[in-house]
Amino acid sequence: MKKILMASTMLVATAGMAAADITFDGFGRFGIVYNDGADDAGDRSDTQLDQRFRLNVVGTTETDGGVEFRARLRLESNDNGDGQGSGGGNVVEAPEFGVRAGGFNVFLGNTSDLIDSGDVVDYYGNGIGLTDFAETSSNFVTGSIISGINGGDEIDPTIKTSYTVGDFTFGASYSDNALDSATEEYQIGAGYKFGNFGVGAAFGNVDGGDFDDTDFWALSFNGDLGSFAFSLLAADSDDQDSVALGASVAVPVGAATDVRFVVSDNGLDSDDSFAATKGDDTAYAVGFRHSLGGGVRLQGGIGENSLGDTVGDLGVIFNF
Repeated sequence: MKKILMASTMLVATAGMAAADITFDGFGRFGIVYNDGADDAGDRSDTQLDQRFRLNVVGTTETDGGVEFRARLRLESNDNGDGQGSGGGNVVEAPEFGVRAGGFNVFLGNTSDLIDSGDVVDYYGNGIGLTDFAETSSNFVTGSIISGINGGDEIDPTIKTSYTVGDFTFGASYSDNALDSATEEYQIGAGYKFGNFGVGAAFGNVDGGDFDDTDFWALSFNGDLGSFAFSLLAADSDDQDSVALGASVAVPVGAATDVRFVVSDNGLDSDDSFAATKGDDTAYAVGFRHSLGGGVRLQGGIGENSLGDTVGDLGVIFNF
């Protein structure tokens, strides 16, 4: 009788597991990073080792009506625990939840806002380096808190929704600062894809903290001309002196290698209050990516940031 009960229990448990799906994916990287302004504070060296391991655990299930529910948990380990390398030590991050039905999506919790997610605006373009130290927007001061995926269990909770119909995508997001309830942000936007090209625009407002009722917007145009990829970005906010502009390109130089260029301006003057910490120089960089096969790439680059410091990195990254 016990054997029959055990067999029945295992059968019921197996049937329950079959109704859901658990997947794992992520990446690992290791290399060296350089910043000749890193030791200005007197506690860091110009050259450091970089390492990161990230594992995404995603569980999905679907209702009888075809609505998909999902939850994601991200585990990450970085080169140190004091936040001075490329990451913030070892963390099991707060979860992200999502609901999908046709072209309609809702994500909430530890999730990216509309701009950061890239649903409508190509905000980052063709990044350079092992750590993507230079991107189309890396020099921008948009006024936005840009609530990307955060480490730890104390997060800025965000809810984001998007709807795709044909070549159009419409979206909106709302973020609330978990540490300062007076700080909140919303974003709305739309994007359109035509052939190998895409355009997108987003508008937002952040109120509280370092940004007191600040409006901002971002506009992008990206695409492929054959195997040549490009991304153009413009953004402005109440905290900038002028419109910030950025551009990035990726040019193939063989079957397994591409060369990348980035230039990014932040629209600040030297006497701007943000310039003391953000800098007012135009950031630029050049880099490469070389595929070694099997999802393994050698990546690196060198450039100058908005503070006028020389920065660069070199290393290996692989996906699994």
